[in-house]
Amino acid sequence: MKRPLFSILAMSAILFIWSGISQMFPWGVPSAQTISAQSEQNTESFQAPNLIEMEAGSLTTSTFDEVMRGKISTLTTDKTFSWIITAPIDNYNPMGYFVWEIITQLFIGIFLTLLLIKLSAQPLTDKLLVVGLAGLLAFTGIYGQMLNWWAMPAMYAVGAGINLIIGWLLAAFVSAKWIIKS
Repeated sequence: MKRPLFSILAMSAILFIWSGISQMFPWGVPSAQTISAQSEQNTESFQAPNLIEMEAGSLTTSTFDEVMRGKISTLTTDKTFSWIITAPIDNYNPMGYFVWEIITQLFIGIFLTLLLIKLSAQPLTDKLLVVGLAGLLAFTGIYGQMLNWWAMPAMYAVGAGINLIIGWLLAAFVSAKWIIKS
């Protein structure tokens, strides 16, 4: 019971750290355009380098907030089609994001540990092959759909998918090599 628990915790930590590091790659946070069109600067923590500041009302109105808030929407203009996820400004909580990221990686650690236990009789290369294929499946199922339906920029989708596969393989390697052995 100790080894699976240690595996879950180790993989969760590895995945959480990898997730943070990989956000610094060019297809992560640096690829996001940050625009502010507020009439009052009430989001100090949201200030970012290369912030595009626009006149209040030039991009958004109170009607935009009423119609879009808390929903996934599409917006069509004369020259663009956009998928937009709009949340209340109160949802911007970096600490809350970290907590949910830890919980997410904990679940992935649980599932990868169960997979490695199931494959414990197999050689390390076979375990990593299965985890790599599972990562490729997750990448295709998640980012393939986002490329199609959301027109997510390919650089971001492919980069995030590669990050997912590398993170899973790294965590699985550490666990399979030193924690859950054959």
